Amino acid sequence: MKPQQGFRKFVNQCLHSPSSRPAKFVNGSLVFLIIFSVSVIPLHFLPDVAWAADYLLLFDKITVTIFTIEYALRIWSAKRPFAYIFSWWGIIDLAAILPFYLSGIGILKNPEVFLLLRILRILKLGKIYEIERNALADCADSTHGDFHTIEGEKIERVVQKHPVLFLAKLSMPLAMTTIGLTIIIFFQANIWATAVAVLFFFFSAIFFFKAWLDFNYDVIYITNKRIVLQDRELFGSITNDISYESITNVKPNNIGIWHFILGFGSIHIETAARKGSLEFHEAPKPHEIVRHISENRQKAIEDKKANFSDPQEP
Repeated sequence: MKPQQGFRKFVNQCLHSPSSRPAKFVNGSLVFLIIFSVSVIPLHFLPDVAWAADYLLLFDKITVTIFTIEYALRIWSAKRPFAYIFSWWGIIDLAAILPFYLSGIGILKNPEVFLLLRILRILKLGKIYEIERNALADCADSTHGDFHTIEGEKIERVVQKHPVLFLAKLSMPLAMTTIGLTIIIFFQANIWATAVAVLFFFFSAIFFFKAWLDFNYDVIYITNKRIVLQDRELFGSITNDISYESITNVKPNNIGIWHFILGFGSIHIETAARKGSLEFHEAPKPHEIVRHISENRQKAIEDKKANFSDPQEP
């Protein structure tokens, strides 16, 4: 493989099918940049921030440059570039940078409209979620992240948290970043105000990192032999391996108006083992997932019965 083809394949994996660690780092950095670029928008509407205008403009130029490079690399590395350009997600990528260029050439002259159009960048979070979800659906049969299959096992489905809840969790780091920047602008050189602002930035990073871990690593792996529940925390993770034969009952729960409207809920798994009952919360389409697990469980029970009741030869 030529070096250029190898690099193009690497870029395609990072931006279109992010299953490797470098790819997840790239997408995590893009999510953080999106949050930060949206969180500074309210600062433009605050009074007495003229001294910070040059810094905000410089930050926006850097952000647009990164998003423009990302957009160009997505087109270059896509298997079907024109299909990507005219796709919904391609249009969102273009909308994230277009207002800046339209304002620069004088077509978009209203600064308030320009700033409001920049909020369209928040839609890129949905795009990154969709790409990550597709990467999970297309993951290799033998491994995904820290999960590895056993002999003769195949991953049939990987269940993540509901996308709306993922986006909702990102509102906290966005708000904290905005508050921290506002404190710095109003109190400028005050050391105590700066310390408080840094504290807001710290908690913003913690909330962001936790939401990103929940998004990528709080999953259910459904295979043809077992299910594996992985719960990732800031420091360490818990993994529960459950064979289908040990499951005594599995049931969904989407009681509640928001659960019903948005289509998410919890999955309750009862086992005969010491670990007893296990739950996975905020799962999309819980009834469909439970049906999949129940079908695999029934098949495993039938296969086990068949192995113990081989017909006697005459």
